Amino acid sequence: VTRLTSKYKSSSHDNASTGPSAGRHGTKVIGGSSSSSRTNGEVKALTQASNPVDIDIALDDMLGRDFAERLNHWLSDHGRQTHSVGVVLKNPEKSKHLETATMKVGKFWIDFVNLRAEEYTEDSRIPDIMRIGTPTEDAYRRDLTINALFYNINTGRVEDMTGRGFDDLKRGIVATPLPALTTLLDDPLRVLRAIRFAARLRFSMDESLRAAAADTRVREALAQKVSKERIGSEVDLMLRSPDPVGAMRLLTNLGLAGTVFPLGSIVDKDMDEEYPIFDAGLHLLSTTHDHLCYCKANPP
Repeated sequence: VTRLTSKYKSSSHDNASTGPSAGRHGTKVIGGSSSSSRTNGEVKALTQASNPVDIDIALDDMLGRDFAERLNHWLSDHGRQTHSVGVVLKNPEKSKHLETATMKVGKFWIDFVNLRAEEYTEDSRIPDIMRIGTPTEDAYRRDLTINALFYNINTGRVEDMTGRGFDDLKRGIVATPLPALTTLLDDPLRVLRAIRFAARLRFSMDESLRAAAADTRVREALAQKVSKERIGSEVDLMLRSPDPVGAMRLLTNLGLAGTVFPLGSIVDKDMDEEYPIFDAGLHLLSTTHDHLCYCKANPP
């Protein structure tokens, strides 16, 4: 079984050269078998405004670096150019649970990673055993239901292992496959990804996800376990989304602005004093964005 994930860019940049993306730009589609499926035409309808920039392939029988080495052997045996392979090691302490191998083939950056399953000891949030999983097990470990759709390369059909992805796409809902607090504490960066997807797709956040996002434990985990670089990449993608004001408003309303923008470490302000600053910044961003949209719609 192969999991194929495309990250997308605007069709106006089809010929532009690209590097590895800083974050996920598109809906995950994965290969497997399920009775819940859609035709390839329906897949194209979901992605008709986009073209793939890079591809994620997940494997059900080996690690990513092993597959990348086999791909290089195949390229060499067929007289084609081989490529260097970069490996991002897993680091569970920083919520990086899987080793990922990355290489460029043609104009595409390809990430290779194994399907993931975990087994927990009683009363522990840290997985006791992590192993290569099935497509269904992997889907439930994903951040969002709309990012846990599988594309079966043998049948050309999209399959919904969680049974909720298609429905959430139809309803315009950002929700998690597992209980929201479990998903966010598994990788706190997911709270920012959820906000980014809500802004990019102009979807609503599921109520249970909103409640979990505002949980103090999630804010603490985000501050302690996620690097500033990863947080910064997500914020950059939020600001490039179709609704940057909505993304920043969600950050403020969910109480995450102080964690994402820790003013207290720069100026002598406590949490209560920071939020009037965030509100003023949000008003400035909203006014500026509205003005830019007006100028774009009504050029001089």
